[in-house]
Amino acid sequence: MPSVHRQGAGNLRNHRPTFAHRLQYGLFLALQALVGIVPWWLARALGRAVGRLYYRIDARHRRVVRENLRNASLGINDRAIRAMSRACFEHFGTLLFTILRSFRASPEAIRRITRIQGREYIEAALAEGKGVIGLTAHLGNWELMGLALGLEGLNLTVIGRELDNPLLETRLRQFRMKSGNSFIAKEGAVRGTLKALKKGKVVAFLLDQDALTTGVFVAFMGRWASTFSTPAMLACRYDLPILPVASRVEVDGTITVRAFPSFHPSDTGDSARDVWTTTQLMTSWIEARVREQPCQWFWMHRRFKTQPGPGMPGPPPEWLTGNDRPACG
Repeated sequence: MPSVHRQGAGNLRNHRPTFAHRLQYGLFLALQALVGIVPWWLARALGRAVGRLYYRIDARHRRVVRENLRNASLGINDRAIRAMSRACFEHFGTLLFTILRSFRASPEAIRRITRIQGREYIEAALAEGKGVIGLTAHLGNWELMGLALGLEGLNLTVIGRELDNPLLETRLRQFRMKSGNSFIAKEGAVRGTLKALKKGKVVAFLLDQDALTTGVFVAFMGRWASTFSTPAMLACRYDLPILPVASRVEVDGTITVRAFPSFHPSDTGDSARDVWTTTQLMTSWIEARVREQPCQWFWMHRRFKTQPGPGMPGPPPEWLTGNDRPACG
């Protein structure tokens, strides 16, 4: 097993596990033990069945998925929305069980179900020697994407939110780091991010979550979406390459990890404009990938919850006119 980078390991939540946490953890271990011994195809089939079950019983998330699909600029009717909603639940059930199966899988087993395309783009970005802003999303199977890259020596430093259950968080972090990747807790991540970039590492941002009042509004799927501007700000300030990487679950259950050519941030001399333009470019790349495989994106998340209005971040500045201004409702 590759050596484990322990950057960020001290950021685990400090509260002691409750009875509910221990119960959840016990159920997780039992399920992991069961799924860990079945063939991959059966793990995927079980996950698909669980996804169908949750589609029927989880009315709240079913409504969120349908609302998101209905308001996105996909150009599909209600019948297609229902079908896509079911497929989305099935995908995430399969994703969960594939990850559970992966906890006990050997590196060779992980390599057999994953393939990496565009390695040369990752190496070219790293060769600049500045550190790299990794751009990705909750699409395909992002957990195995990181694991597969780490096994090939293409290690990531991943920024993520810690789970509320400290026992599950510890187990998940061990899984994420076992191929040599690093983890930085989202809360107070700037210092760790700067240290990793100074060492020339790839710091991966999943840039497809609602940023509430701390973000900037950019166009995404035909709507305004509050988006974290930190990766664009870092890229602009230090002229860092931005490396897009996506994953896709194929029909046979294998996972394709695809790196794209890196690009550099906008540089007009106007820092606010450059950060906004770069954030929009990054978000537009994510949108293109979502449109390629819409059933594999995380529609359960209320991505468009934050909209321009009182107490919220302002809409794009007035200098965004004409072709610069996205067409959003």
